[in-house]
Amino acid sequence: MDAREVVRIQKPLLTEAVMFFSEHGISREMLFPEFEALLDGLVAAPECADETIEAVFLQINHRLHVRAAVFITIDFDMEGYVNRLWNLPLRQLAEKASRGPDMGGGPIRLACLGFGDSQYRASMWKPRQRGGKADLALIKSAVTRNALGILGDDEEALAVLAGDLQVAAEDTWYGNNSTIDAGTQHTLESELAAEFEALKKTHAGEVAEYLRQISELHSRLSVQEQIHRQQLENLRAQHTDHQAVARGELLDIKQELAEQQKLNALLRRELSRLQHRTSVDTE
Repeated sequence: MDAREVVRIQKPLLTEAVMFFSEHGISREMLFPEFEALLDGLVAAPECADETIEAVFLQINHRLHVRAAVFITIDFDMEGYVNRLWNLPLRQLAEKASRGPDMGGGPIRLACLGFGDSQYRASMWKPRQRGGKADLALIKSAVTRNALGILGDDEEALAVLAGDLQVAAEDTWYGNNSTIDAGTQHTLESELAAEFEALKKTHAGEVAEYLRQISELHSRLSVQEQIHRQQLENLRAQHTDHQAVARGELLDIKQELAEQQKLNALLRRELSRLQHRTSVDTE
């Protein structure tokens, strides 16, 4: 191992990773070698087939602090392979990125739509709120969870990082951006705050619309309940009328039956009298 290799290992190292986003948050995390396999067409991502995915290229130090973030979009074909024409100099964009917000380990280098190199704006996007949480906060939480298994800065870990992982030296930070003042960061924070307020207003509008629809449904339900109650009352009244008619008809039948029984008794007596008279005349 020559002196340059010793210096390279002793320098703070950055692990490179890529995270995919869905509408609900971070959907996939991978170290840069896995992402390179996607770019080379060695593997596919069927879940991303025929979609344009929002992703972020990250450089993370041994303390699990994000040091650079490049927000990119990636086009996938019908079979889930990365579009062969896709080609972005991610490390170059990270090195030339502007000073961004502090994500726990000091200001990061940030490149995204509207913030940084405009040459690749067609393949970049701006972080926003997602599921009520900022994309930068989602990234910080994911990095802290360390599902990627990033090693610390002990001697053995540095040797593994130097030998096996795609890493970049954390040197010359802000060398080309030393003249960038706090105004740039304030501008980004203002844009994010404005976007957050816009999302809040949109959310408030959606909530108001949902409440209006719920109120309308309640009104319809109330009307339906009134109609049902009225129909039930009508059925009860009709049933009562039918019962009254039936009772009246039953009473008439009983009266007719009683009269018929009286008539039958009278006829039987008359028949008995005639029979008796006939027997006397015969004698």
